[in-house]
Amino acid sequence: MISPMSTRLISARRAAVAFSLVITCAFAVSAQQQSMEGKTAEQFYKNIKVLKGTPADQLNLAMHLVEGELGVDCTFCHVDHDPAHFPLDDNKNKETARKMMQMVIDINNNTFEGKQVVTCYTCHQGHPLPVSTVVLPLSPAIDSFIGLEEAKPVTPALPTADQIFDNYIQALGGEQAVRQVTSRAITATQDLATGPGGKTPLPAQIERYQKAPNLSLTIEHIPNGTLSEGFDGKTAWAQNLKGGVADIGPALDQSRAHRNADFYSDSLDLKRQYTKMEVTGIVRVNGHDAYEVVGYPANDSPEQLYFDTLTGLLLRRDSVLPTQLGQSPFQLDYDDYKETSSGLRFPFTIRMTPGTPRSEPQTHSTIRVQKVQDNPPLDDAKFMKPQPKPAP
Repeated sequence: MISPMSTRLISARRAAVAFSLVITCAFAVSAQQQSMEGKTAEQFYKNIKVLKGTPADQLNLAMHLVEGELGVDCTFCHVDHDPAHFPLDDNKNKETARKMMQMVIDINNNTFEGKQVVTCYTCHQGHPLPVSTVVLPLSPAIDSFIGLEEAKPVTPALPTADQIFDNYIQALGGEQAVRQVTSRAITATQDLATGPGGKTPLPAQIERYQKAPNLSLTIEHIPNGTLSEGFDGKTAWAQNLKGGVADIGPALDQSRAHRNADFYSDSLDLKRQYTKMEVTGIVRVNGHDAYEVVGYPANDSPEQLYFDTLTGLLLRRDSVLPTQLGQSPFQLDYDDYKETSSGLRFPFTIRMTPGTPRSEPQTHSTIRVQKVQDNPPLDDAKFMKPQPKPAP
């Protein structure tokens, strides 16, 4: 299925059901990622006072997270949107923000043994000023907690994670049918999340090619040219409008790209992505009852997967990226399952919030699949990392 890599950092995350769509907006950003690799925020950026020691490739993501947690944009703390002016201290809210960040860090260190329990969102919840007085009337959820003497509904017996995954494979078309597909070509449209924070949608025509065991290529046709990204069996790379080529970073994105490059990583091998899985309950997802399954990948943050209790199909997948100020969430919703050329079921509509894993939380992007061709003839050379084009 489809899920994007970050627009700005071209994140190679594992949030797809049968394949990943990589979105690249500027080669310069990829080059910058390489130059910040292994550096802390204060080593790469100017005037860092609180978040010292934070990996440099996490700083922008942390700032985007704060914007969503407070419901503001860059100019709430900075003088304008020009990154060259971000080090300036002319906006008084910037010093207040520093104090609040330090307060959050101190609370977690002194009260919760360094665990990231309290974040900006704990109090702000999407508002610049946190609410300090109970808002009446109380929500039904709070009323239910107050009425503790009321009878609690009986929790239905839940299937095991293995049973849910087996039903999912059957819903896609069955193991034998899935295994008979070893290559795939997909065409789709997407409103790419571009610009600062991913807040500028850009229409694109997408071509996506995959071949077992772990080759992939995505070509994005945009109004002013063509972008391409791929995984050549070893490395995730991106090519910009001018023909420049760079490996995708940071390291976490490369790691997720490597895992997701498995042709069956989102079908037959989905369970193998996790060292442990647990079924935590039944929740509502887009009007459907869904089993919630928490998967624990090795050396990465837990993910939540939601499978329709009736059809067995995957409806949603949630993942996070870590920052010093909290976990930045990324959600994919899968809808409009249709048959591919081989008869397998595939989601023809994928909605992403935010627009990419590294975009600002309030952004969105939607992929609308037009055609899925299974088992097209694809030469391995098609997926190799290209040589950079000479500068004009």
